[in-house]
Amino acid sequence: MDTDTGPTTSSDVVTEGPEGSAGTTSAATAVARGSRGRTARRSILSHAAARAAAVLVLVLVAGVVAVTLVNQSFFGPHRPVEAYLDDLVAGDAGTSRALVRADDGGGGAALLADAVYGAAQGRVSGYAVRDVVVDGGAATVVADLTQDGTTATREFTLTRTGSTALVFDAWRLDGPAPVSDVGVVVPQDLEAITVNGADVELPAGGAGPYPGRRSLALPALPGTYVVSPPAPSTYLSYGDPQSIEVPADPAAAPSGVLIDAAPTAAAEAEAVARVTAWLDACTASTDAAPSGCPNRSFVFGNPEDVRGPRWTLDRAPTFTLEQSYEPGVYRLLSDDAVATFSYERNAEFEDLLPPRWEREQDTQTLSISATVTVTGEAIEVAPD
Repeated sequence: MDTDTGPTTSSDVVTEGPEGSAGTTSAATAVARGSRGRTARRSILSHAAARAAAVLVLVLVAGVVAVTLVNQSFFGPHRPVEAYLDDLVAGDAGTSRALVRADDGGGGAALLADAVYGAAQGRVSGYAVRDVVVDGGAATVVADLTQDGTTATREFTLTRTGSTALVFDAWRLDGPAPVSDVGVVVPQDLEAITVNGADVELPAGGAGPYPGRRSLALPALPGTYVVSPPAPSTYLSYGDPQSIEVPADPAAAPSGVLIDAAPTAAAEAEAVARVTAWLDACTASTDAAPSGCPNRSFVFGNPEDVRGPRWTLDRAPTFTLEQSYEPGVYRLLSDDAVATFSYERNAEFEDLLPPRWEREQDTQTLSISATVTVTGEAIEVAPD
């Protein structure tokens, strides 16, 4: 008798025996291998991405380091300072004129002209940057300057103004230029001098310590400057060339220049000749006290009882020409001339008796002075 157990489904079928067991194992192995392959590929990709990211970071870090090093080495604030000091060593004062803002056409940069500074002896011959301090957009550069074998320390300030090629800093040198003011005192009407062989126009300047002179303060770079005054005229000379020493050391003061007009030998000779002629006219007078003359005497008795009055210059004067407080004005002085006034006087008081003539004389030392006013080609002499 058959028993109906109903329809048979796939879930009800159980495969047994060797052939069924082998099929199940193969399928499981294939699934496992696929899973391991996908995991391996994901691991490889993950490691590759990590390595790429690490390389990128290293590249970026290297780039930043490289830019920083290049920036510091080739675009740091010391570079404008070095360029400026190279110019000074080469005798180029152009940057200095800009730093001191003296190149205004008014003569304030007279000693900063390239023709003047370039010809100076004892300039800055070398330098060494000793320290660089950057504080945000500002920087300070300390450098040792060499001049005539000695070293002086100077500080320079700079301002960051932007960037070059988008990444490198740009710096502006603000100064200060290593200059010192040279004091120059000249006659009021002196317009130019010669410095190191170059003609230099002088600015107006201010009032000097004495009337008729003006004082100037001219910035100059370290070096030795030879100041030659104008050539002498007929009656005025301005002295010999003078040397100015301008040190690189900011604590040391430079020497100054005083250019003063002095009368030439021709001016003195002309003044002496004129005063001598005036004195000759005075001693040629028969008056006991000629008007406006240094020889002054008196006569005893009635003028009708005097005869033969005359002056005799016993000793000629020697003169000295002295400077006054006013430029171009001098004093011609003498105190050693000797003159004698002589005459005959009637010593007889009785009118009925013949005259009795006796010689009278008065010997005296003369004090002579005259004011001498000198310009380049003219001279005036006024005896006092």
